[in-house]
Amino acid sequence: MSSILEPAVIPDLDKAELAELQHVLSESGVAVADSAGLHRVALPDKPYKALLKIIRDLATGRAISLATAAQEMTTQEAANFLGCSRQFFVRLLDEGRIPFHRVGTHRRVYLQDLINYRDERDRRRHEAIQEMARDAVKDGVYDDF
Repeated sequence: MSSILEPAVIPDLDKAELAELQHVLSESGVAVADSAGLHRVALPDKPYKALLKIIRDLATGRAISLATAAQEMTTQEAANFLGCSRQFFVRLLDEGRIPFHRVGTHRRVYLQDLINYRDERDRRRHEAIQEMARDAVKDGVYDDF
Protein backbone atom coordinates (compact mmCIF):
# COMPACT_ATOMS: atom_id res chain seq x y z
CA MET A 1 0.00 0.00 0.00
CA SER A 2 2.33 2.69 1.11
CA SER A 3 5.94 3.47 0.84
CA ILE A 4 6.62 5.81 3.71
CA LEU A 5 9.69 7.92 3.35
CA GLU A 6 11.77 9.11 6.26
CA PRO A 7 10.51 12.44 7.58
CA ALA A 8 12.18 15.31 5.79
CA VAL A 9 13.70 17.97 7.97
CA ILE A 10 14.97 20.87 5.93
CA PRO A 11 16.96 22.97 8.41
CA ASP A 12 18.54 25.47 6.02
CA LEU A 13 15.32 26.83 4.55
CA ASP A 14 15.17 30.57 4.39
CA LYS A 15 12.35 31.56 6.76
CA ALA A 16 11.63 34.68 4.72
CA GLU A 17 11.22 32.66 1.51
CA LEU A 18 8.91 30.19 3.25
CA ALA A 19 6.86 33.01 4.74
CA GLU A 20 6.56 34.63 1.31
CA LEU A 21 5.53 31.34 -0.30
CA GLN A 22 2.99 30.74 2.44
CA HIS A 23 1.59 34.25 1.93
CA VAL A 24 1.32 33.78 -1.84
CA LEU A 25 -0.46 30.45 -1.41
CA SER A 26 -2.81 31.78 1.26
CA GLU A 27 -3.71 34.97 -0.54
CA SER A 28 -3.71 34.36 -4.25
CA GLY A 29 -3.29 30.72 -5.15
CA VAL A 30 -0.24 29.12 -6.68
CA ALA A 31 2.41 31.11 -8.50
CA VAL A 32 5.23 29.38 -10.36
CA ALA A 33 8.38 31.10 -11.54
CA ASP A 34 10.51 29.86 -14.41
CA SER A 35 13.11 31.50 -16.65
CA ALA A 36 10.35 33.26 -18.61
CA GLY A 37 8.79 34.86 -15.50
CA LEU A 38 5.94 34.33 -13.08
CA HIS A 39 2.87 32.27 -14.01
CA ARG A 40 -0.34 31.53 -12.15
CA VAL A 41 -1.35 27.91 -11.93
CA ALA A 42 -4.83 26.76 -10.92
CA LEU A 43 -4.87 23.72 -8.64
CA PRO A 44 -7.82 21.64 -7.54
CA ASP A 45 -8.83 22.29 -3.93
CA LYS A 46 -7.38 19.14 -2.32
CA PRO A 47 -3.86 19.35 -3.84
CA TYR A 48 -3.85 23.08 -3.07
CA LYS A 49 -4.70 22.48 0.61
CA ALA A 50 -2.09 19.71 0.84
CA LEU A 51 0.59 21.97 -0.62
CA LEU A 52 -0.38 24.79 1.74
CA LYS A 53 -0.19 22.45 4.75
CA ILE A 54 3.28 21.26 3.70
CA ILE A 55 4.50 24.85 3.41
CA ARG A 56 2.98 25.79 6.78
CA ASP A 57 4.62 22.80 8.47
CA LEU A 58 8.00 23.60 6.94
CA ALA A 59 7.65 27.26 7.92
CA THR A 60 7.12 26.27 11.57
CA GLY A 61 10.13 23.94 11.53
CA ARG A 62 8.18 20.69 11.51
CA ALA A 63 9.40 17.61 9.69
CA ILE A 64 7.20 16.31 6.89
CA SER A 65 6.80 12.80 5.56
CA LEU A 66 5.03 11.77 2.37
CA ALA A 67 3.56 8.39 1.58
CA THR A 68 2.18 7.02 -1.65
CA ALA A 69 -0.84 4.76 -1.55
CA ALA A 70 -2.12 2.41 -4.21
CA GLN A 71 -5.76 2.71 -5.22
CA GLU A 72 -6.20 -1.03 -4.65
CA MET A 73 -5.02 -2.71 -1.45
CA THR A 74 -4.54 -6.16 -0.02
CA THR A 75 -6.39 -7.09 3.15
CA GLN A 76 -3.23 -6.59 5.23
CA GLU A 77 -2.56 -3.15 3.74
CA ALA A 78 -6.20 -2.15 4.29
CA ALA A 79 -6.14 -3.40 7.89
CA ASN A 80 -3.00 -1.36 8.52
CA PHE A 81 -4.72 1.69 7.01
CA LEU A 82 -7.66 1.31 9.39
CA GLY A 83 -5.49 0.40 12.36
CA CYS A 84 -7.04 -3.01 12.99
CA SER A 85 -6.00 -6.63 12.68
CA ARG A 86 -6.23 -8.44 9.36
CA GLN A 87 -8.65 -10.98 10.89
CA PHE A 88 -10.99 -8.22 12.09
CA PHE A 89 -10.78 -6.53 8.69
CA VAL A 90 -11.63 -9.75 6.84
CA ARG A 91 -14.66 -10.11 9.12
CA LEU A 92 -15.81 -6.62 8.05
CA LEU A 93 -15.51 -7.72 4.43
CA ASP A 94 -17.39 -10.96 5.04
CA GLU A 95 -20.18 -9.03 6.81
CA GLY A 96 -20.51 -6.79 3.75
CA ARG A 97 -19.56 -3.61 5.61
CA ILE A 98 -16.79 -2.78 3.13
CA PRO A 99 -17.01 -3.62 -0.58
CA PHE A 100 -14.25 -5.77 -2.07
CA HIS A 101 -13.43 -7.71 -5.19
CA ARG A 102 -11.23 -10.70 -5.89
CA VAL A 103 -8.07 -10.99 -7.89
CA GLY A 104 -7.79 -14.74 -8.29
CA THR A 105 -8.48 -16.03 -4.79
CA HIS A 106 -7.27 -12.89 -3.03
CA ARG A 107 -9.51 -10.10 -1.75
CA ARG A 108 -8.72 -6.55 -2.82
CA VAL A 109 -10.22 -3.30 -1.54
CA TYR A 110 -10.26 0.11 -3.15
CA LEU A 111 -8.75 2.96 -1.17
CA GLN A 112 -11.85 5.15 -1.66
CA ASP A 113 -14.05 2.45 -0.10
CA LEU A 114 -11.74 2.37 2.93
CA ILE A 115 -11.84 6.15 3.25
CA ASN A 116 -15.64 6.09 3.03
CA TYR A 117 -15.83 3.37 5.71
CA ARG A 118 -13.37 5.20 7.99
CA ASP A 119 -15.22 8.51 7.67
CA GLU A 120 -18.60 6.87 8.38
CA ARG A 121 -17.12 4.94 11.34
CA ASP A 122 -15.66 8.15 12.76
CA ARG A 123 -18.96 9.99 12.26
CA ARG A 124 -20.86 7.24 14.14
CA ARG A 125 -18.30 7.31 16.96
CA HIS A 126 -18.60 11.07 17.27
CA GLU A 127 -22.40 10.87 17.42
CA ALA A 128 -22.22 8.15 20.09
CA ILE A 129 -19.90 10.25 22.23
CA GLN A 130 -22.19 13.27 21.87
CA GLU A 131 -25.18 11.14 22.88
CA MET A 132 -23.31 9.83 25.94
CA ALA A 133 -22.41 13.39 26.95
CA ARG A 134 -26.03 14.53 26.54
CA ASP A 135 -27.22 11.60 28.68
CA ALA A 136 -24.63 12.38 31.36
CA VAL A 137 -25.74 16.02 31.50
CA LYS A 138 -29.41 14.97 31.59
CA ASP A 139 -28.73 12.49 34.40
CA GLY A 140 -26.86 15.11 36.41
CA VAL A 141 -23.53 13.28 36.41
CA TYR A 142 -21.65 16.54 36.08
CA ASP A 143 -23.32 17.92 39.19
CA ASP A 144 -21.32 15.45 41.34
CA PHE A 145 -18.13 17.40 40.69
